[in-house]
Amino acid sequence: MSVQQHDLETLARVCKDGVCHCDWRLTLQDCVESKPMTIIHGIHIGLSGITVLLGIVLLTYRVVFKGHRLFDINLSKGCFRPKPIDCMLLFIIIFNLLRLISSTVLITDICPDMISRSFLYEFPWQFGFGSFALYLIGIAQTLSDSHRVLANSWLPSPRLVDFIGGSIFLAPFIVNNVMALAAGILAERDLHLAQLFTRLLYIMWFVHCSSLAVAVMFAGVRLIGILREHLKKFNTSGPRYISVQTGIFKIRAVVTIITICLMMFAVFLLIFGILREIIVVNLVGSVVLGAVWNFLGAVATMGVEIAIIFNPKVDDNADLGLKTSSAEKSISQTPQFVTYSNFSAQEYSATTSNNNQNGVQGTLSHNAFDELKLQQLQYQKVFQKHNNHQSPHNNSSDKQQVAQMK
Repeated sequence: MSVQQHDLETLARVCKDGVCHCDWRLTLQDCVESKPMTIIHGIHIGLSGITVLLGIVLLTYRVVFKGHRLFDINLSKGCFRPKPIDCMLLFIIIFNLLRLISSTVLITDICPDMISRSFLYEFPWQFGFGSFALYLIGIAQTLSDSHRVLANSWLPSPRLVDFIGGSIFLAPFIVNNVMALAAGILAERDLHLAQLFTRLLYIMWFVHCSSLAVAVMFAGVRLIGILREHLKKFNTSGPRYISVQTGIFKIRAVVTIITICLMMFAVFLLIFGILREIIVVNLVGSVVLGAVWNFLGAVATMGVEIAIIFNPKVDDNADLGLKTSSAEKSISQTPQFVTYSNFSAQEYSATTSNNNQNGVQGTLSHNAFDELKLQQLQYQKVFQKHNNHQSPHNNSSDKQQVAQMK
């Protein structure tokens, strides 16, 4: 240990009484945390690699083999229309790939300047956050679409979904990147300001994560409540009941994982933002927080992928984890079996427009689209029956109207 390093403090390393501690976000070299944090980052590389491969397989299957699209272009429903599961998978892949690169850079000690290190560590987390934000937007869009058949309580409008969803999604990319770059730029010029920007960065992360966690939990509870109410219309021994029940389980699983992950991150980030200098010089506290911080993102995103894989037969052409009701059946079934159990997926199915444009008839998503039209007509007539005391038209009339709407 050189005399100059006996008492030294930089943004990446703090040396006191000849003992150096490092901020493992920025460096793993020449400090007492080097060995344990190198092991942790090595394990993290393995977890991230597995999650990336699993995500690529899932996304390829859904997009290439099942015909899903990442975005639904339909301005009448709002301009921000990502397919929640597929876009979430894409962002999970990008997040874990960038995190893998970040850990590799720290272990190999390349790109040593603080601007690159600070930006490279923070940038991937915005994609992880964005993946969960896109799922929230998908749930909110489903609630917004349900305006057409549910009028008993407040539901968000497409414009409100666009505004809130877009703000939540874009905020970390704008605000947090500025703070991360500012901390890196000031690291060699003004240590006090660099530390201040680092604290503000993680306090802002706390605000982002806690806000998204509350929003996802609220929207998920609302969506599950709507589905449970509709579930009462099904025969408990029928396939539709089992299908929607499984869809509810999958939505609950994904929402629970996202909420727990975000709330844990919010707490850890707030603690680190307030007590960074104390944590950095505490060997046990720094390593424990570093392990949880690094593993939580990879484990949570892998858990989401496993939840999507769970019971794949119930995930046919579904954006939020709900099966298209008996997708193999054609629209020739009688109206009493045409239900609203698939509204969360089919309302904004991207594959529908593809199939219609290409003239492909009789596909699963085409039948699902037709069934949705019948659903909407049926519900409109049920409401009309109660309001105007008129009987709904017969099934053949429904089919003629569907043909006219296409």
